[in-house]
Amino acid sequence: MDANHADQMSSAIDEAGLRRTASNHVEWKKDHEQYPRNWSSRRKFYDTGIIVFLEFYTTVISTTGPSAATVAKEEYHLSRVVALVAFTFMYQLGQSIGGLLMPPFSESFGRRKPYIYSCAAFSIGCLITGVVPSVAGVFVGRFISGFASSVPSVVLAGSIQDLYAGTHRVWMIMVWNSLTTLGLVVGPIYGSYIAHVLGWRWIYYTSAIVTAVTSLLLTAIRESRPTRLLSQKLGRLEEKYNKHLEPRDNPDAVPSGRALVEIVLLRPARLAVTEPIIILVSLLSATAWGLVYLFTESLTVVYSLYGWRETTTSLAFIAIGLGIPISILPRLWDVHVLSQKKRRNQQVKPEDKIHGFVIAAPVLAIGLWLFSWTIPPRVHTHWAVSMVGLVMIGFAANEFAYTLNGYLADSYTMYASSGLAVLASLRALVSGLMPLFAYPMFSGLGGNVAGSILAAVATLFCLTPIVFLRYGQSLRERSQFAKYSAEVNQQHGDA
Repeated sequence: MDANHADQMSSAIDEAGLRRTASNHVEWKKDHEQYPRNWSSRRKFYDTGIIVFLEFYTTVISTTGPSAATVAKEEYHLSRVVALVAFTFMYQLGQSIGGLLMPPFSESFGRRKPYIYSCAAFSIGCLITGVVPSVAGVFVGRFISGFASSVPSVVLAGSIQDLYAGTHRVWMIMVWNSLTTLGLVVGPIYGSYIAHVLGWRWIYYTSAIVTAVTSLLLTAIRESRPTRLLSQKLGRLEEKYNKHLEPRDNPDAVPSGRALVEIVLLRPARLAVTEPIIILVSLLSATAWGLVYLFTESLTVVYSLYGWRETTTSLAFIAIGLGIPISILPRLWDVHVLSQKKRRNQQVKPEDKIHGFVIAAPVLAIGLWLFSWTIPPRVHTHWAVSMVGLVMIGFAANEFAYTLNGYLADSYTMYASSGLAVLASLRALVSGLMPLFAYPMFSGLGGNVAGSILAAVATLFCLTPIVFLRYGQSLRERSQFAKYSAEVNQQHGDA
């Protein structure tokens, strides 16, 4: 390449928002307007708003299963357990498998296309569930919808990582997480009333329509994965100037089919068995999240003893929802800590952002003990007293999800989708199993004993914050994946 041609290429690299490093690699200029974190507020609001809505709405539909199963079991002549397997477990099984197979593609092929295709597939799954006049349609449709829902549930954390840094990321993850938890709360109410007023099929007719429209709106979002955008820019420059350009670091590179299998299948599996942080976080998050799914069946047993109808018992989820806004308080503390660290020019560690979990662990245990011993049959108090326990559980479940998801995203930034795929997969599997034994557990043992078993497990969880605060940093430093992510972030100046 002659000097004039080289100058033209250097100028083109600069105009593209890129720069050469001392080692002659090419990387983003972090202050360039095309770098995702520098996009306009309007663009970020639209893109984030659409994908957060998708996650919220698919979560709503995920918890409609028990409401639909209660009505549909009569139509299809099914037992309660088989109906729950069809409407709830198949959805969560699909999400569990999809959580391992699909989201890691976003690390290699970007965010935008997985969102669009998964939303369209979700709509098709809902349509099959409602239209096909047999229980086989329910099994297939709910599995497809669950499989598709795994994309936003895992990839969204990576999208927020792409677009926001520091304090802004704290609030965006909170908004996403809170709306997702709210979706769990809205689902039983949404499903119960539609099933009893319009028929259970209309739960899935309406969801097919809503997600079909959403998939069209998703076509207007931009690709946000910085390394994916960098590869595209380099590809155009290489084609124009006929010279290979090497990115400084490219964890997305897939040089062969074998490497693709490594990224999509083996990397999440490896994380699931070799990373103590991911193993512990996944178990904690799955149990706390699964509690809400357990309540989709158990609250019917508990509050029917007050003489409530099934639609009325679903309103008990409002109390769980009231606990969600309390998460604002630990977020204010997180922002305070981040501001202090920035002012002192100190590095922000993932452990600096889990103070909410330190609070939520004992709150979950206290909430479950309070709920368990303020309900029939052994205790007779006003129903409002037990609702206080549900508010505490709602706060704790939301805080578990926020802090633990955020902890993984901050610890494994370059591999956030793969790490969260493990968490989401286990969480989905536990959430699918919980409703299957909730009804016999609470009706057989009684709400007091059954709730006490859950409270005892939650009490053991109170020890886990100590593990993260005392040993979290050393565990990250021993991790190949977390260590590499930290090195890349330090080079890029990410916070």
